[in-house]
Amino acid sequence: MAHPMPKQLENKVCFIAGASGAIGSAVAALFHREGALLALGSRSGRCDAVVDSPRAGKPPLHVRFDASRWDEVRKAVAQVHRRFGAIDVLVNCSGVQGPIGPAHTLDPAEWARTIDTNLVGAFHLVRAVAPLMFGRGGSIIHFSGGGAAYARPFFSAYAASKAALVRLTECLADELRGSDIRVNAVAPGPVRSRMWDEMRNAGASAGAKTLREIEQMDETGGVPAARAAALALFLASPRSAGLTGRLISGVHDRWEEFPEKIPAIMKTEGGTLRRIPLD
Repeated sequence: MAHPMPKQLENKVCFIAGASGAIGSAVAALFHREGALLALGSRSGRCDAVVDSPRAGKPPLHVRFDASRWDEVRKAVAQVHRRFGAIDVLVNCSGVQGPIGPAHTLDPAEWARTIDTNLVGAFHLVRAVAPLMFGRGGSIIHFSGGGAAYARPFFSAYAASKAALVRLTECLADELRGSDIRVNAVAPGPVRSRMWDEMRNAGASAGAKTLREIEQMDETGGVPAARAAALALFLASPRSAGLTGRLISGVHDRWEEFPEKIPAIMKTEGGTLRRIPLD
Protein backbone atom coordinates (compact mmCIF):
# COMPACT_ATOMS: atom_id res chain seq x y z
CA MET A 1 0.00 0.00 0.00
CA ALA A 2 1.36 3.42 -0.98
CA HIS A 3 1.96 5.76 1.91
CA PRO A 4 0.60 9.31 1.64
CA MET A 5 3.14 12.07 1.10
CA PRO A 6 4.06 13.73 4.40
CA LYS A 7 2.62 17.20 4.85
CA GLN A 8 5.25 19.94 4.72
CA LEU A 9 3.91 21.91 7.71
CA GLU A 10 2.48 19.12 9.84
CA ASN A 11 1.45 20.67 13.20
CA LYS A 12 3.57 23.77 12.62
CA VAL A 13 2.00 26.92 14.08
CA CYS A 14 1.72 29.47 11.28
CA PHE A 15 0.62 33.04 11.96
CA ILE A 16 -0.60 34.79 8.80
CA ALA A 17 -1.04 38.56 9.04
CA GLY A 18 -3.22 40.07 6.32
CA ALA A 19 -5.09 36.79 5.92
CA SER A 20 -8.22 38.48 4.55
CA GLY A 21 -6.57 39.53 1.27
CA ALA A 22 -6.20 37.57 -1.96
CA ILE A 23 -2.66 36.41 -1.22
CA GLY A 24 -3.21 35.90 2.51
CA SER A 25 -6.26 33.73 1.85
CA ALA A 26 -4.35 31.64 -0.70
CA VAL A 27 -1.47 31.17 1.76
CA ALA A 28 -3.90 30.15 4.52
CA ALA A 29 -5.65 27.58 2.32
CA LEU A 30 -2.38 26.01 1.13
CA PHE A 31 -0.80 25.95 4.59
CA HIS A 32 -3.96 24.31 5.94
CA ARG A 33 -3.72 21.56 3.32
CA GLU A 34 -0.10 21.05 4.32
CA GLY A 35 -1.04 20.37 7.94
CA ALA A 36 -0.40 23.72 9.61
CA LEU A 37 -2.05 24.98 12.78
CA LEU A 38 -3.30 28.38 11.70
CA ALA A 39 -3.63 31.77 13.34
CA LEU A 40 -5.25 34.17 10.85
CA GLY A 41 -4.91 37.87 11.51
CA SER A 42 -6.45 40.89 9.80
CA ARG A 43 -8.09 44.22 10.55
CA SER A 44 -11.49 42.62 9.97
CA GLY A 45 -10.73 39.41 11.84
CA ARG A 46 -11.92 37.40 8.82
CA CYS A 47 -10.30 35.14 6.24
CA ASP A 48 -12.15 33.95 3.14
CA ALA A 49 -10.05 30.80 2.74
CA VAL A 50 -11.82 27.53 3.52
CA VAL A 51 -9.81 26.32 6.51
CA ASP A 52 -12.51 25.32 8.97
CA SER A 53 -11.46 21.74 9.71
CA PRO A 54 -9.23 21.52 12.80
CA ARG A 55 -5.62 20.33 12.86
CA ALA A 56 -4.49 18.37 15.91
CA GLY A 57 -7.89 19.10 17.41
CA LYS A 58 -7.39 22.87 17.14
CA PRO A 59 -9.40 24.91 14.62
CA PRO A 60 -7.88 28.04 13.08
CA LEU A 61 -7.71 31.03 15.40
CA HIS A 62 -8.94 34.34 13.97
CA VAL A 63 -7.40 37.45 15.51
CA ARG A 64 -8.27 41.05 14.76
CA PHE A 65 -5.61 43.77 14.85
CA ASP A 66 -4.12 46.73 13.02
CA ALA A 67 -0.45 46.02 12.27
CA SER A 68 0.45 49.70 12.61
CA ARG A 69 -0.62 49.65 16.29
CA TRP A 70 1.96 48.01 18.53
CA ASP A 71 -0.38 47.30 21.43
CA GLU A 72 -2.85 45.50 19.14
CA VAL A 73 -0.09 43.40 17.56
CA ARG A 74 1.38 42.51 20.94
CA LYS A 75 -1.99 41.38 22.27
CA ALA A 76 -2.79 39.40 19.10
CA VAL A 77 0.53 37.53 19.22
CA ALA A 78 0.00 36.79 22.92
CA GLN A 79 -3.43 35.37 22.05
CA VAL A 80 -1.89 33.11 19.40
CA HIS A 81 0.79 31.94 21.81
CA ARG A 82 -1.77 31.14 24.51
CA ARG A 83 -3.76 28.99 22.07
CA PHE A 84 -0.90 27.09 20.42
CA GLY A 85 2.08 27.50 22.75
CA ALA A 86 4.45 28.50 19.93
CA ILE A 87 4.77 30.26 16.58
CA ASP A 88 6.91 28.49 13.98
CA VAL A 89 6.14 30.60 10.92
CA LEU A 90 5.14 34.25 10.48
CA VAL A 91 3.79 35.28 7.07
CA ASN A 92 3.26 39.01 6.74
CA CYS A 93 0.81 39.68 3.91
CA SER A 94 -0.54 42.87 5.45
CA GLY A 95 -0.16 46.07 3.49
CA VAL A 96 -1.84 49.01 1.79
CA GLN A 97 -1.11 50.78 -1.46
CA GLY A 98 -1.51 54.26 -0.07
CA PRO A 99 -2.03 57.48 -2.03
CA ILE A 100 -1.44 57.44 -5.78
CA GLY A 101 -0.22 60.42 -7.78
CA PRO A 102 2.68 62.89 -8.01
CA ALA A 103 4.43 63.06 -4.64
CA HIS A 104 4.12 66.83 -4.40
CA THR A 105 0.30 66.54 -4.55
CA LEU A 106 -0.24 63.81 -1.94
CA ASP A 107 -1.70 64.14 1.54
CA PRO A 108 1.24 63.85 3.97
CA ALA A 109 -0.91 62.06 6.55
CA GLU A 110 -1.97 59.38 4.04
CA TRP A 111 1.64 58.98 2.90
CA ALA A 112 2.79 58.48 6.49
CA ARG A 113 -0.02 56.00 7.21
CA THR A 114 1.26 53.85 4.35
CA ILE A 115 4.71 53.72 5.96
CA ASP A 116 3.11 52.94 9.32
CA THR A 117 1.24 49.94 7.93
CA ASN A 118 3.75 48.51 5.46
CA LEU A 119 7.01 49.12 7.32
CA VAL A 120 6.31 49.91 10.96
CA GLY A 121 3.64 47.19 10.97
CA ALA A 122 6.19 44.66 9.73
CA PHE A 123 8.56 45.69 12.51
CA HIS A 124 5.77 45.32 15.08
CA LEU A 125 5.06 41.77 13.91
CA VAL A 126 8.72 40.75 14.02
CA ARG A 127 9.23 42.46 17.38
CA ALA A 128 6.38 40.44 18.86
CA VAL A 129 7.02 37.08 17.17
CA ALA A 130 10.81 36.70 16.93
CA PRO A 131 11.39 36.29 20.70
CA LEU A 132 9.01 33.32 20.64
CA MET A 133 11.20 31.63 17.99
CA PHE A 134 14.45 31.83 19.94
CA GLY A 135 15.65 28.38 20.91
CA ARG A 136 13.37 26.59 18.43
CA GLY A 137 13.95 28.34 15.11
CA GLY A 138 11.39 29.48 12.59
CA SER A 139 10.69 31.27 9.35
CA ILE A 140 9.60 34.88 8.86
CA ILE A 141 8.23 35.76 5.42
CA HIS A 142 7.35 39.29 4.32
CA PHE A 143 5.43 40.06 1.16
CA SER A 144 7.09 42.91 -0.67
CA GLY A 145 5.81 44.32 -3.95
CA GLY A 146 6.33 46.46 -7.01
CA GLY A 147 8.79 49.26 -6.44
CA ALA A 148 10.90 47.46 -3.86
CA ALA A 149 13.81 47.02 -6.26
CA TYR A 150 13.09 49.73 -8.83
CA ALA A 151 11.52 53.17 -9.05
CA ARG A 152 7.74 53.28 -9.17
CA PRO A 153 6.65 56.84 -9.92
CA PHE A 154 3.25 57.99 -8.61
CA PHE A 155 3.34 55.22 -5.98
CA SER A 156 6.05 56.76 -3.82
CA ALA A 157 4.64 55.78 -0.42
CA TYR A 158 4.07 52.16 -1.43
CA ALA A 159 7.40 51.79 -3.22
CA ALA A 160 9.40 53.47 -0.45
CA SER A 161 7.77 51.33 2.23
CA LYS A 162 8.33 48.10 0.33
CA ALA A 163 11.97 48.91 -0.45
CA ALA A 164 12.48 49.62 3.24
CA LEU A 165 10.75 46.34 4.08
CA VAL A 166 13.29 44.44 1.99
CA ARG A 167 16.16 46.23 3.72
CA LEU A 168 14.55 45.41 7.08
CA THR A 169 14.43 41.78 5.96
CA GLU A 170 18.16 41.83 5.19
CA CYS A 171 19.00 43.48 8.52
CA LEU A 172 16.96 40.97 10.49
CA ALA A 173 18.45 38.02 8.61
CA ASP A 174 21.94 39.14 9.60
CA GLU A 175 20.92 39.86 13.19
CA LEU A 176 19.29 36.45 13.56
CA ARG A 177 21.96 34.45 11.77
CA GLY A 178 22.90 31.52 13.97
CA SER A 179 19.50 31.40 15.68
CA ASP A 180 17.93 29.12 13.02
CA ILE A 181 15.39 31.86 12.26
CA ARG A 182 15.18 32.60 8.54
CA VAL A 183 13.86 35.94 7.24
CA ASN A 184 12.97 36.40 3.57
CA ALA A 185 10.81 38.61 1.36
CA VAL A 186 8.56 37.66 -1.54
CA ALA A 187 7.80 39.69 -4.67
CA PRO A 188 4.55 38.02 -5.78
CA GLY A 189 4.05 39.81 -9.11
CA PRO A 190 0.74 41.30 -10.29
CA VAL A 191 -1.86 39.26 -8.39
CA ARG A 192 -5.52 40.18 -8.92
CA SER A 193 -6.48 41.88 -5.68
CA ARG A 194 -7.93 44.99 -4.07
CA MET A 195 -4.78 46.89 -5.04
CA TRP A 196 -5.34 45.99 -8.69
CA ASP A 197 -8.73 47.73 -8.55
CA GLU A 198 -7.25 50.73 -6.74
CA MET A 199 -4.67 51.16 -9.52
CA ARG A 200 -7.38 51.05 -12.16
CA ASN A 201 -9.61 53.49 -10.30
CA ALA A 202 -6.75 55.97 -9.94
CA GLY A 203 -6.87 56.62 -13.68
CA ALA A 204 -4.36 59.16 -14.99
CA SER A 205 -2.98 59.79 -11.49
CA ALA A 206 -1.28 56.38 -11.70
CA GLY A 207 0.75 57.41 -14.76
CA ALA A 208 0.80 56.17 -18.34
CA LYS A 209 3.08 53.21 -17.55
CA THR A 210 0.71 51.88 -14.92
CA LEU A 211 -2.29 52.27 -17.23
CA ARG A 212 -0.49 50.11 -19.80
CA GLU A 213 0.35 47.58 -17.10
CA ILE A 214 -3.30 47.43 -16.04
CA GLU A 215 -4.37 46.71 -19.62
CA GLN A 216 -1.84 43.90 -19.83
CA MET A 217 -2.86 42.51 -16.46
CA ASP A 218 -6.51 42.54 -17.49
CA GLU A 219 -5.65 40.66 -20.69
CA THR A 220 -3.58 37.97 -18.98
CA GLY A 221 -5.45 37.74 -15.69
CA GLY A 222 -2.26 38.43 -13.76
CA VAL A 223 -0.30 36.02 -11.59
CA PRO A 224 -2.38 33.44 -9.69
CA ALA A 225 -2.38 33.99 -5.94
CA ALA A 226 -1.65 30.27 -5.65
CA ARG A 227 1.79 30.88 -7.17
CA ALA A 228 2.67 33.36 -4.42
CA ALA A 229 1.32 30.93 -1.81
CA ALA A 230 3.47 28.11 -3.19
CA LEU A 231 6.60 30.24 -2.75
CA ALA A 232 5.54 31.10 0.81
CA LEU A 233 5.14 27.37 1.49
CA PHE A 234 8.65 26.72 0.20
CA LEU A 235 10.08 29.41 2.48
CA ALA A 236 8.09 28.12 5.46
CA SER A 237 9.15 24.51 4.95
CA PRO A 238 12.42 22.70 5.70
CA ARG A 239 13.16 22.73 1.94
CA SER A 240 14.46 26.31 2.28
CA ALA A 241 16.76 25.60 5.24
CA GLY A 242 19.73 27.95 5.18
CA LEU A 243 18.16 30.50 2.83
CA THR A 244 17.77 33.89 4.50
CA GLY A 245 17.93 37.62 3.78
CA ARG A 246 16.68 37.30 0.21
CA LEU A 247 14.02 38.98 -1.94
CA ILE A 248 12.61 36.21 -4.13
CA SER A 249 10.36 36.71 -7.12
CA GLY A 250 7.45 34.33 -7.39
CA VAL A 251 7.42 34.95 -11.14
CA HIS A 252 11.01 35.38 -12.32
CA ASP A 253 13.09 33.23 -9.96
CA ARG A 254 13.24 29.46 -10.40
CA TRP A 255 12.87 28.92 -6.68
CA GLU A 256 11.70 25.32 -7.12
CA GLU A 257 15.32 24.56 -8.01
CA PHE A 258 16.75 26.37 -4.98
CA PRO A 259 17.12 23.54 -2.41
CA GLU A 260 20.33 22.13 -3.90
CA LYS A 261 21.65 25.62 -4.67
CA ILE A 262 21.12 27.33 -1.29
CA PRO A 263 24.74 27.03 -0.08
CA ALA A 264 25.93 28.58 -3.34
CA ILE A 265 23.25 31.29 -3.27
CA MET A 266 24.24 32.31 0.25
CA LYS A 267 27.81 32.96 -0.93
CA THR A 268 26.56 35.60 -3.38
CA GLU A 269 24.59 38.85 -3.21
CA GLY A 270 21.84 37.36 -5.36
CA GLY A 271 18.35 38.38 -4.25
CA THR A 272 19.58 41.39 -2.25
CA LEU A 273 19.29 45.15 -2.75
CA ARG A 274 22.71 46.48 -3.71
CA ARG A 275 24.11 49.57 -5.38
CA ILE A 276 25.52 49.09 -8.88
CA PRO A 277 28.70 51.21 -9.06
CA LEU A 278 28.73 54.06 -11.57
CA ASP A 279 31.42 54.00 -14.26
